[in-house]
Amino acid sequence: MDVMFSRRTSPAPFRAIPPPLPLLLGVMVVVACVALPAGAQFNVGQQFVVEEFFISRSCAGCSQGQTDGPSGEGTLFTAAGGSLGKDASTLLLCDYGGGGSSVRLVNKSGIYTIAGSRTKRGYQNGPVTMALFNVPRAVVLEAEALYVADSANNAIREVANGMVSSFITQGLLGPSYIKPYSRPNNAHDLFVSDTGKSRIIFAPLQAQTFITVFITGFQPDVLQISDKSRLMFAICNSTKILAINMQEATTPKEYWQVGDVDCTGYQSSLMLTAEEDKLLYYGILKGVPSIMSLPTTKTKVEAPKLCPEVLLPWPYGPIVSLVSINKHAFYVVTVSNVYIVHDGSYHPTVTPTPTPPLTPTPTPEVTPTPPLTPTPTPEVTPTPPLTPSPTITIVRGFALAAFPAKSLPIKDMRLMHELFSWIMKDVGIAFDSTDFFAVFPPDRKVLVPGDVNVSTWNNLTVRFNWDNSIVITEYYTPEGMTSEEGQARLFASPWYWTRKFLDSLRKTVAWKDLEAFCMVNCVEHCETISFDKSECVGYVRPPVCNDVCVGAVVSSVILGATGIALIALMIGSPANVRSAVILVPPM
Repeated sequence: MDVMFSRRTSPAPFRAIPPPLPLLLGVMVVVACVALPAGAQFNVGQQFVVEEFFISRSCAGCSQGQTDGPSGEGTLFTAAGGSLGKDASTLLLCDYGGGGSSVRLVNKSGIYTIAGSRTKRGYQNGPVTMALFNVPRAVVLEAEALYVADSANNAIREVANGMVSSFITQGLLGPSYIKPYSRPNNAHDLFVSDTGKSRIIFAPLQAQTFITVFITGFQPDVLQISDKSRLMFAICNSTKILAINMQEATTPKEYWQVGDVDCTGYQSSLMLTAEEDKLLYYGILKGVPSIMSLPTTKTKVEAPKLCPEVLLPWPYGPIVSLVSINKHAFYVVTVSNVYIVHDGSYHPTVTPTPTPPLTPTPTPEVTPTPPLTPTPTPEVTPTPPLTPSPTITIVRGFALAAFPAKSLPIKDMRLMHELFSWIMKDVGIAFDSTDFFAVFPPDRKVLVPGDVNVSTWNNLTVRFNWDNSIVITEYYTPEGMTSEEGQARLFASPWYWTRKFLDSLRKTVAWKDLEAFCMVNCVEHCETISFDKSECVGYVRPPVCNDVCVGAVVSSVILGATGIALIALMIGSPANVRSAVILVPPM
């Protein structure tokens, strides 16, 4: 694989990215010697050009994060969920940073807000300039209308004819991604990653819509659908890629994993190439962030064993979205910037600025000098007061997660530090965001003086209940997420990474006695209760008569039946009948 960085000498809406110096020297040789085949499509060993499409203005300390304008002047604050607009030169994005929540459009002219507010969040329908969103995570264009996954409002919104309305308002919890799909039977549906409820649903794209559950059992995120194979590719629990058979109209027949989770290094995003033979995603392997590639043509037996190929190292920041342009190019969206990666066959169309026609300069006429008149004294007008910049109020909810103390290695500080990192990963998956804070209460009643350097302190602290049987961790939710939603997301979490770490500990001799892990079903009363397994989230009370009890009852019935049969045989024998007749007294 070679990366080619080139600078254009003619005017263009793109600016090539200068690579590190050692890479540049090697690349210049490759560019001079190798020609690309015109039909190549994202193959390992291929050369790529990375060009800047939109670069946000550096805005440290700005009171307003989202601003419109050309590249270098406008600001994309926190991007999410990219998709193509009406053509390949237009990219649609969500932006939920800087206190605002909006739907934005990026093209060669710059970035522009097309719905929502750059400074406020909320839930309000109406004209696009007045409507409010709350942490939108994905946007798609379908049949002249935009559909938006309005995550913190638990809704799918529709933008059409200059108005914002609600498309799906019931039954969702933190939708994170949407994908339209036209089925072979001409049904036109919108698939939704209903992440908070661990399911994928779909709804017909019609005025009076309804939802149908497609698949459950995991927390989905990005979705891609292959028209050729009729497979859906979905991110599962933020770590895995699943292939889901869509041959059935509703419930899928089967699904399987694509890629071995131990070597995929998945971090974010997912893109099906134009030829539908590869999946691209952003991952990190051996500490190197890269754009990875997995084939989609392997069987369900081969696919789970795959390890990815590194298509392109990516040193320009974490990627939040990959969007296919055609078989030669795709957009790469980071938190604040947009790039185009392409091979030598792709050349973006540049619209030249027309030169205005020359007009002759008229000959000025000589006019007589008018008589001088006294200049009137100008009236002094008061200077209008300065309008203060809008104050952005950041709203965060509060949520907690409590666990049985005997299921955690609380006596080993090193292991507890490692455990906290896995807990934080699971919390981020549950919140579908890294924009949250863990609360570590002080481990002393008297705080240290303000001039004491605590930068090297690394003790992570938690709260316990009254008898130390429950460990309590606390969190501030992402911006705009209420306490109720944050708590519901934590209760719904499978705690995949935490369980995996604790399961590995229980396989060792030192920690084989750790008890079963669960999340305790408590919020306000965590400190006042004692742990019992019946307090676990999802606890199912065992039947009154367990297996031993059932066995005893069955044994008793068998023994009783056997006794009755023996008595009947004894009485029914000829000798016993004769004795019974003799013993009957005469009348």
